[in-house]
Amino acid sequence: MNKYHSGSGQAILAIVMICLVLGILAGAVLTFQRGQIALLSRSARDYVALSVAEAGLHAVLAEMRADYQFVTHGNPYIPAEGWPSASENRYNHLKSFGLLKLDNNERGTYSGSVELPAMKLTGKFKVRVKLIKSQNSPDSKTVDESHRYFLLEAVGRVEDTCRKISTVIEKVVPGNFLFYDGQILDVGGYGPYRVSPGEMKTGRLYGHEMLIFSQRGTFDRGAELREMERISTPGFIRAESSVHVDFYNGKRGTIKPSNDSTDPDKFETFAEYKNGKLIDPFVLDGYHGARPQKLPPLNPEYYKKARRPAPTILRAGSSFKGFSESKWRCPANPTETVYDLFFGWEYKNADDKVLLYSEVPLRIWGCPPWKSLTIFCEKDVFIAGDFNANPDNPQNYNVGFKDYSKEPRNGTDKNGVAVLSMGRIWFDYSNPMNFLRNEMQTLIDYDLAMALGGEDVNVLVLGGIVFPPRLSTGAYDKRLPMTALNFSVINSLFSMPKQPPEIIPVTTAGIALHPALEKLRDYLKPGSTPEENKNRFVIKSALRRTAVYEGVGARCYMTGTLLAGARDKIIDSIMDQAEKEMQEGEPDPSLGPWNIADRLFQMALKYPRTGFRMPEMTVNALLIDSAELNARWSMGNNTSKVRNELGNVANPHMRSLPFIGRDSRFFLRHMGSMIHLRTRPAKGYLDGSLRNDQSVVRRNIFDTTFVRGGGDYHPPYPMAGFTIISWKDESIPAEEYDKIN
Repeated sequence: MNKYHSGSGQAILAIVMICLVLGILAGAVLTFQRGQIALLSRSARDYVALSVAEAGLHAVLAEMRADYQFVTHGNPYIPAEGWPSASENRYNHLKSFGLLKLDNNERGTYSGSVELPAMKLTGKFKVRVKLIKSQNSPDSKTVDESHRYFLLEAVGRVEDTCRKISTVIEKVVPGNFLFYDGQILDVGGYGPYRVSPGEMKTGRLYGHEMLIFSQRGTFDRGAELREMERISTPGFIRAESSVHVDFYNGKRGTIKPSNDSTDPDKFETFAEYKNGKLIDPFVLDGYHGARPQKLPPLNPEYYKKARRPAPTILRAGSSFKGFSESKWRCPANPTETVYDLFFGWEYKNADDKVLLYSEVPLRIWGCPPWKSLTIFCEKDVFIAGDFNANPDNPQNYNVGFKDYSKEPRNGTDKNGVAVLSMGRIWFDYSNPMNFLRNEMQTLIDYDLAMALGGEDVNVLVLGGIVFPPRLSTGAYDKRLPMTALNFSVINSLFSMPKQPPEIIPVTTAGIALHPALEKLRDYLKPGSTPEENKNRFVIKSALRRTAVYEGVGARCYMTGTLLAGARDKIIDSIMDQAEKEMQEGEPDPSLGPWNIADRLFQMALKYPRTGFRMPEMTVNALLIDSAELNARWSMGNNTSKVRNELGNVANPHMRSLPFIGRDSRFFLRHMGSMIHLRTRPAKGYLDGSLRNDQSVVRRNIFDTTFVRGGGDYHPPYPMAGFTIISWKDESIPAEEYDKIN
């Protein structure tokens, strides 16, 4: 019995010990599971808090893409250390939607919340953004680093868990680029250059999906790229034809089929190295690290609700100087009414920043009189002639007519102008009076000299009177008077008797019919054949022609001279009458403006760097349109590339006729960035029938006006895109979240 009871006690003790050990193990497992659950719960809250912070970050990025000057602290032009005071009152474009609730603060930190019904939680976020200090590169002409980078901090909170995102945002402005295309940039579309290669100078080239180098057919010599700073696309670079390029640091090379994106291993970045380290690659595709630099769609509300300056709204019936309903119609959409906006031909630079907002299609030309102007249009914009170019400062090309001898400057040659369209921006060269007026003046002056006996004048003497040498773009008029000493007709008229005084009014009354003025009479009246009209400047009004004969004859009779200023008044009256007659009735091919361009080209070639100017349509402006490409196009080396251009064809909607032959040339010179956002559908397919561009030579020049963040000539309300270039996220204590304001 004793032995049995002793064994039984030991067994019970062993069982108790085993149960105790199992209990301890069970407790440890339970404690571990509770810790693991707590750890997982913490991780889940971190993830949710980070997601809430991201929601706030993207809300602010959306605000920045709608309001290009959006900051929560400080201002977008002056960097500050730390977090400066809250920004001025702002307009918030985003509204609460679904589970996203926004506080819509009018200043300071941007805040809101995200409801999480499945978790029965609400996450809160605070976001702030400011301009950060950075140094401008002395080498770059296309980027303003001091206004380019922003610090954005977004903090999300779920219960007591907080996650903070810190990002650096890069601001991309249209003024960085010479050409930008939101889809495919085909540089060949800016040709052709038939005699010698063209030039595209300074700036950056960017195609968001693809960038193509091609030519417009067999006879296109292509264009050379000069002083380029960056050629990039997040997609693919294709060289259908080789293009020579030199970069701003002096590096040179050729982009060709053997070093484009077709073979990534042979792709040439033309990189700059220093001490064996990569400093800067100049050509990049997506495979080799090109960053997207996508510009956002235009936001009309931003411009319509602008405050400083507030917009002047243009709509049907608006009263604004130079604004009126046009007889002209776009043949791609002939039922739509277009409105002319003519700024006049007198150059001014008033100390104003002006914003024009148009609800109707605009046809614009002339000299805007303000130092800085932004035109925003909900419809298409047609640039119908010389625009923002001082007519008193004529173009003065260097040898080969590739560029001006001196770059146009703000304040003397042009002002700062930006044109933004929700549709297409067109170059409309359907009316030569809108862009060849200055060129016509010299040729009519020359023809006037010939009609007064100038064919007998030594060409050097005649040059000093009509087309003196021009060595700059200055406005000084060095023309000499026509006198009886050199011109036989003037001498004949001046020799007529003036005594007794009573004979003077009798003589002047009939002077228009004097035989000596026969050549002048023939010059202004319609010829019997089209060939005769090619050497005349016809106006149909007999009354106006007679007034010209009388004006010339009376001055020659009384003074024996025709001063340059007097000739200009006579020539202006001739051109004004021709312009008026072009707007009346059906287009008449006998009128002077339809017959003068070929002779202008020939005289400019014969007497370069003189008063004779190469026919040119000059446009100085930053151009941004929204329409997708809806035109005949091919990526290869062929002629089937159609741009947004109109003119040099017979068309009843444009009231136009051909004005220049295929053996002549006229320049279409654009100084400023050409930005195609490609964000909206375009009405009307362009097959090339609305223009004849065989004679067009395009010149595209970068303008540094639009690079800087401000200045007297910087157009108000510039648009911009924003790209995240760095990212960091971390946990922070809840107390730090509470301190953000």
